Parts: sequence; C-alpha cells; structure tokens
Amino acid sequence: MLTQERQKVIEDYVNQHGLCRVSDLCSMTSTSESTIRRDLNQMEEQGLIKRVHGGAQSVKSFTHDVSQHIRFSMNHNDKKLIAQYAVKNYVHQDDYIFIDAGTTTYEMVPFIANIPGVTIVTNGLETALCALNHGIETILLGGRIKENTHAVVGQTALKQLQQMNFSASFVGTNGLDSSGNLTTPDTEEAAIKKMEIAQADQAYILTDTSKIGERSFATFAQVKDVTVLSTSLSAKDKKLLPAKINLKEIC
Repeated sequence: MLTQERQKVIEDYVNQHGLCRVSDLCSMTSTSESTIRRDLNQMEEQGLIKRVHGGAQSVKSFTHDVSQHIRFSMNHNDKKLIAQYAVKNYVHQDDYIFIDAGTTTYEMVPFIANIPGVTIVTNGLETALCALNHGIETILLGGRIKENTHAVVGQTALKQLQQMNFSASFVGTNGLDSSGNLTTPDTEEAAIKKMEIAQADQAYILTDTSKIGERSFATFAQVKDVTVLSTSLSAKDKKLLPAKINLKEIC
C-alpha cells in the first residue's frame, strides 16, 4: 500500500471512530508500528488528525462516542495519576460520592477501596462492577444502557439522581474549549452529567490533556462551576484554556 493511500485509509478510520490506537492501525494496514507513527506525525503536521499518546484522534469539530475497549487503553498512565490525586485529596471516610461513567473516573475505584465507609453512586457499568469487586458499597442508577460507553442514561436515572445528594461528584468530559464549555457527544449523557454536578457539594472534572481544546455536541457545564483536574499542561494546551479556570495540574 502506497503512503498516500495508507494515510487516506488511516484518516477515514480515525474520523469514523473518533479515536484509535496505533496497534489497530497496524493490523488494519498490515504495516509496522514505526511506519504508522511516522504516518501519524506527517498527518498531524498537515492538520488531518491529532496525535494522542498511543494513537490518534479525529480533528472533526464534533467528536462522537468512542468504544470502551479503545477509551480504556488511551493515556492510561495519566488517567491513573489523575484518579489517584482525586481520591487522595477529595474523597473522605463515609462520603457519598458520584462517579461518572468515564474511563478516568473509573480508575478512582481501587484507590477508594482503602477509604472506609465510602458509598459510590454511578451510571457506569464497569465502575459499578469494579467497585463491587473491591468491596465498596455501590449504587448503580437504572435506565437505558448506551452500547458504546456502557453509561446508564434516561429519565429513570435522572429522577433517581434528583433524590440524591453527594459530597462530591467526579465527572469525565470529551472536551474543554477556550470558552469554558465542558462537552460530550450525547445529549442524554450530558443531562446526567449536569444533574450529578447539581446534586453535589463539589464537582471535579477529571480529564487528560487530549480533551483540552476539544468540543463535542452537547454542553453540560462551565468550568467556572467546577474544579478541573489534569496532568501538567504544555504551553500550547494552556493557550486553549479559558482565562478563568480552577485548574489543578498533577505532576
């Protein structure tokens, strides 16, 4: 396969899936990892895709949901670092907390297992199962389960949330743009995120740097109303942030 042809195949695949791994592109094109990484670097310079750790992301204005098996493997070390910081600083004995159906928030669960008396409420299937396996008191919202993200959404879940109060909510996002909008591709999932923030004394957005400067379809919050937790940002990333933001950078 010629370079131009291969890069067109990669571009179409990335735009279709939103996010993909280098290993997936290697298998799809029967090409070595070094060749794919070189392709991705060239394509990023041309503005065709955005490089992220371990893969590539679409540069389309409105991203869509990415399958769980891909999302869990992207930027995994950064996600664990953010999750550990969130638990260490913002989760306390006997707290009732909400943990969003995100892959970064999911990484909080093993660290919470060391804090007695915590009750987790979640709309994430994987989060609920992981919490149960760690012996944590867990409440899973009821409703429709989304195929790609395994998040519970819908009116049943919203009505349950309205009856609950949390010391803190820990929320994932698909995008944080320069206007301070926090966004996600799906309006039903946005409604859940909005409600879990409203029902909490404090709300924390857990995001790796790949979401900085990105924008999805549905806005669920403004950064002025939350605390954003991320790993150390580059000067380029910081230029994409709003002027006023409560940001905790984790080294």
